[in-house]
Amino acid sequence: MRMTSLTKTVSVLALTLSLAACGEERHQATAAEQETVLGVIATGLHLRDHRSTDRVALPPGTETLIGLVIDSVCKASLSSVAVGDHTQETLTFDCKDGDFKGRYVRELDHHVLDLFAKTSLDIRYTGDVTARRDFLDGKMTLIATKDLWITDVGVSDHIDFLGVQFDPSGCAIGGAMTMKLHANLPGKKVDVAADAVFGPTCGEIWVKEQ
Repeated sequence: MRMTSLTKTVSVLALTLSLAACGEERHQATAAEQETVLGVIATGLHLRDHRSTDRVALPPGTETLIGLVIDSVCKASLSSVAVGDHTQETLTFDCKDGDFKGRYVRELDHHVLDLFAKTSLDIRYTGDVTARRDFLDGKMTLIATKDLWITDVGVSDHIDFLGVQFDPSGCAIGGAMTMKLHANLPGKKVDVAADAVFGPTCGEIWVKEQ
């Protein structure tokens, strides 16, 4: 069921009040923290304007860790079906002898993806996101693993967009988001987290004390 404007406003207000009631300590984001948060937000917004020839955007930081680059050389087949007064589109990937495959379905502002890639790691990238010019909500998850018998190595990245609202200029003015990135790779261990609340005015990003 799609959120009405009133329901959306009430939900975001309830979220903001609940965070305040919990007594969470937050500070205004530093330049580095803002860059991380806005990079995560851009990953979700990228779905809104994605074309079948565009490269698939991975969450920030994960591309470097897993060494995966998928660009327009890997073209998706596009199929469409009428749903009421609009169209549902499905992008189907099957490239590099099956090393990159999966589906990405979009219907109006709703985007669902389930992609698999095989490099030095086995990678699964899933998402269920509502992305509009004024609103972003949903989840994205990237899991990359390899069993090396002695130890498992891998990368996991979980993103939650919690009713992020944007003004007409595209600046976030409400809602929240969380991101947890963990990597255990030979010679490298990474743990990054972001927990941000936006607004009420443009440019205000409040991050949770770690």
